[in-house]
Amino acid sequence: MTSRTVPGGRASHAVAPPAPAGRRSPERMPADLVRVALGLVVLGIGVLIAQRGQLPVLERDLFRLFNDLPAGILPAVWVVMQLGNVLAVPALAVAAAVGRHFRAARDLLVSGLAAYLAADLVKSLVGRERPAGLPVGAVLHEGPIGGAGFVSGHSAVAAALATAAAPYLTRRGRRVAWALAWSVALARVYVGAHLPLDVVGGVALGWAIGSLVHWVFGVPAREVPPGRVEALLQRFGLPVTGVVAAPVRARSSQPFQAVDADGNRLYVKYLEPDRHERDRLHRLWRLFVAGDVKDADALAPLGHQAEHEAVAALTAERRGVRVPSVLLARGGEGDAVVVQQYVEGRPLDELGQAERDPGLLRAVWGEVARMHAAGVAHRDLVASSVLVDPEGRPWVVDFGNARTGATDDEKAVDVAELLASLAAAPDTTCDPGELTAAAIEVLGEPAVAAALSSLTPLALSSETRRRLRADPSRLAALRTAVHARLDLPDPGRPAFPPAGPAARTLVLAGCAVAVAGPVLAAGPGATAGSIGPQGWRWLGAALLLAAATALARATAVRYAADRRVSVGRALVVTLVARNVGLVHGRDGERRARARLLERAGLLPPAAHAATKRTAVAGLVAAAAVTVAAVALTFVEGSTPDWRSPADALPAAAAGLAAWLLVGAGQLSARRSGGGPDAPAPPGPAASRRDLAPLVSWAVLAAALEAAVLAAAVQATGGGVPLLALTGCYAALRLVWMAVPASGLPGVPEALLVLLLVALGIPVAAACAAVLVTRSLTTWGPAVVGLLLDRRAGHPDGPTGS
Repeated sequence: MTSRTVPGGRASHAVAPPAPAGRRSPERMPADLVRVALGLVVLGIGVLIAQRGQLPVLERDLFRLFNDLPAGILPAVWVVMQLGNVLAVPALAVAAAVGRHFRAARDLLVSGLAAYLAADLVKSLVGRERPAGLPVGAVLHEGPIGGAGFVSGHSAVAAALATAAAPYLTRRGRRVAWALAWSVALARVYVGAHLPLDVVGGVALGWAIGSLVHWVFGVPAREVPPGRVEALLQRFGLPVTGVVAAPVRARSSQPFQAVDADGNRLYVKYLEPDRHERDRLHRLWRLFVAGDVKDADALAPLGHQAEHEAVAALTAERRGVRVPSVLLARGGEGDAVVVQQYVEGRPLDELGQAERDPGLLRAVWGEVARMHAAGVAHRDLVASSVLVDPEGRPWVVDFGNARTGATDDEKAVDVAELLASLAAAPDTTCDPGELTAAAIEVLGEPAVAAALSSLTPLALSSETRRRLRADPSRLAALRTAVHARLDLPDPGRPAFPPAGPAARTLVLAGCAVAVAGPVLAAGPGATAGSIGPQGWRWLGAALLLAAATALARATAVRYAADRRVSVGRALVVTLVARNVGLVHGRDGERRARARLLERAGLLPPAAHAATKRTAVAGLVAAAAVTVAAVALTFVEGSTPDWRSPADALPAAAAGLAAWLLVGAGQLSARRSGGGPDAPAPPGPAASRRDLAPLVSWAVLAAALEAAVLAAAVQATGGGVPLLALTGCYAALRLVWMAVPASGLPGVPEALLVLLLVALGIPVAAACAAVLVTRSLTTWGPAVVGLLLDRRAGHPDGPTGS
């Protein structure tokens, strides 16, 4: 991905060096925050296991496997193990500084010391014994070692140093660094200082800390000397002279300019071997937040990527798109180049407003139309990827992310990216209506309407997002212009007037009673005391299951939509709609979900159709889980012994009171003007290929939500058969979905307490389990949805609630 100025024609002299551009600035990668989160998740799971007070059989066997190795290897192991010693931190930092790698020295020093201190803090909080104090028959090769065992400080320091050093190393160097880090971890098991879980937790902690340091300070961009590029071109049979860095912006490649033997000026694109598009975590993050990884070919060998770029450019050129001719596309071991003719021009976003007139915009969209007609999607069509030569003709460049045989969705992303990039062009005032009118005139209304779902910040390139941060209103104005030109309703329109203070007060009071009522009825002390010291690990499991439930439900929404919305955007839709549903009921939640899907780029009929499909899939999923769990219960003969739930009647009465308060609040909100919507026009039918994943993800969400209740019951020491509990919970959820009034806050809490007591769980324990379950599946998501909605600038809710 490179944005550039493309001069063209022949040159009788060498290319003059450009003005020095300075070193490439460090970059902050979102994937580093993903690494931080994953490292902390692994560490948290390790803490839950370590606090059980029991040694898993697998961990004991793994410990014996390494600890029983012969004593003769101790000297070599001891040498490697010193890389995790805190004294290695300043030593490696000094070595990096001596080599004039000052950024690397800083990262090594900060990461290593932070990992050492953090490991000591975790040890003091968890307090797990070392192997010498546990019945594992430890062989202490270095003699007795005092202190707590979880986590391993050596492992944390070694992993932090490997993570900090990674951006400054070659790919082979990174492999060696991580091999040494894991060798340090296994060495601590060998000498009898730590158990396997201790070193895994330490590696996760060090990985998270090193990644956080990279996100704070940024990671360096690799600099390639021109001489290496010249030698590479000579090896590939293209002798050139005067290779110098091209004075252009580049993100994941390094641009050079040169002159061939005939005096023709060339543009040389050196492909980065370690660009962030090749990072698998970066790709997973892009899939989550935007549903698109942009560069689908990034994991292929560099030579294949160069050839793929050349094929896409040549395909577009053969179909009449004005593209610089490709002269060479070749890769070697760790190197690849794409060489093109050098055509003179200026990037579209650097033209003044007078130069970027409607005629030029129509010409640009004409090139895009021809490219899409050839089945090519550019997939990085920022304004700087379109160059305008001195004759005013647009050229399309940089096909590094392009895809041949592109889908309609991929072509729609091109339209959205170019519209947004032009709207965010610096130092110019672009009329969104003029931009939209030119696109509609050339591409047609359906093509521009399809781009709506990608006119959101996370779906756009990092370059466009960076420019939009200076004035976020430009993107909103562009979306408004698209809706106006296509005669579409404003997705920000309220579905109903805001609820009055009386309605909000009643709903808030009802929710408070639903949460606190059962606890007060059973006794706060007894309820809190029902979760013993060993129950906290089950609460951690319930939290993870609740997060998985939310993701599964969001994925179901993604497949319910006729156009792909990202899982992250679908998650926001479900959370915010849950918050609105507390005040406006099931109908309000449905309308909020539809309106939020409109904001995600779906047309109104498609948004309403997706909402209906989601509701139907939820009903089918609840029924399927109910039938499967009940059938398996009878097959296994694990039917529970029922008893009278009379002891739970006070808690159920509190739930009934909450139900009345919330119902009165929702009735008051409805009377304020929140009547039913006008009938929505029929939306597009769902494709058969999407129905199976839609129902599958809905079934998974229903099963995971039942598992949250099961984990909460286990936290209180309940011994209810899992299948019976799952079947009963799924049946209750089916009732709540089929009869909206039964799902108002208060009724679910009352019914769940009655169910658990009838299954033999004490009242206090049942109230604690219900409080945990509803907090994780209902109250918590509603609060998060409220915060997300307020952050988005809708203080009265996404639909005027």
